[in-house]
Amino acid sequence: MDHETLRQALENADLTAYEAETYLALINYGRLPAVDVAKKSDVPKSQVYDTLRSLESKGFVNTIDQDRLHAEPADPVDILTHLRERGELFTDAAEELEDRWEQPDLNDHRVGVVKHADTVLEHVRTQIRETDIAVEIALTADQFESLRAALYSAAERGVIVHIAIYYESGLTERSNAWDLSKPNLEVRIVKIPGPFIAVLDRSRTYFAPNSRSTESYGILINDNILSFINHWYYQTCLWYSWEPLEPSQELPKSYISLKEFIRDISSLHHDGGTIAVTISGIDVAADEFRTVTGTVTDIYYPDVIADDSPSLEQLSTYAVVRIDTGDEILTVGGWGAVFEDIEAQKITVEAISLDGVGQS
Repeated sequence: MDHETLRQALENADLTAYEAETYLALINYGRLPAVDVAKKSDVPKSQVYDTLRSLESKGFVNTIDQDRLHAEPADPVDILTHLRERGELFTDAAEELEDRWEQPDLNDHRVGVVKHADTVLEHVRTQIRETDIAVEIALTADQFESLRAALYSAAERGVIVHIAIYYESGLTERSNAWDLSKPNLEVRIVKIPGPFIAVLDRSRTYFAPNSRSTESYGILINDNILSFINHWYYQTCLWYSWEPLEPSQELPKSYISLKEFIRDISSLHHDGGTIAVTISGIDVAADEFRTVTGTVTDIYYPDVIADDSPSLEQLSTYAVVRIDTGDEILTVGGWGAVFEDIEAQKITVEAISLDGVGQS
């Protein structure tokens, strides 16, 4: 490697032009008086002393005060390690840029595959900032802490955020440092291994295999139907079966799944409770977003039971809730509703009264 190329490499390793020239002079000639360093490099005499002191602070040279200042190159072990680490950094950066360049534009494609799981997290971090309704996400504690600020911000602006964290040793102690008291945010601990998965606003899904996988890749999905399939997997395997890390019975309480809402309020409704709700979603006939408020008048699903909460199996086909707004009776369906009046996207229980006694 010629002198000019080596100098450029040192500059890429965070040395200034003067520092690179000075260091190469000392490597080539060994110990030199400061004035001779200036002679054997392109560094002005007025700059050579400051340059040597700077190189010494970085560990590249040692200076010796005799009758005049001398300098010699330091043991290169640390320097070589630094250069190799920088080389790896540049290589990784090049691969990441190539990966991102090759990523499909999800505005034009329904499904795309990326080479690295970390790329999926970066996509999710960006897209969480754009969510309006809901985030369903399953991830490790490290991944949660990486995305925590974006998730907290989403919850604070009214997005319902459901977080399933895979169990690991020391998780309980670690979770003590997390603020899980935010409205619209709920965390559950999942005691089975699983992939990273995020379903955002019912339309985008992000997937990456867990650490046990022998391959690193990610899948980006921009499709309502495929997102529904992932939502159902999330609900059945990563949400329904596990208890909240910090249970709360406070109202109002919001749901993004009509089936989960039915499971929670079914028994109260059949016991004569009055359940006031606000439902936001799509008016099926008008194909427009709509928000209505009313009380639950009826719950229907195959083989309705009145003395217990329905099972997931009983709710796996279809389920309908009727509400009285005071002006009209509306039927409310879940994700993909066709025949109902409203496709619910967010259901908020505002108040529950049982035998005339208000509960909140």
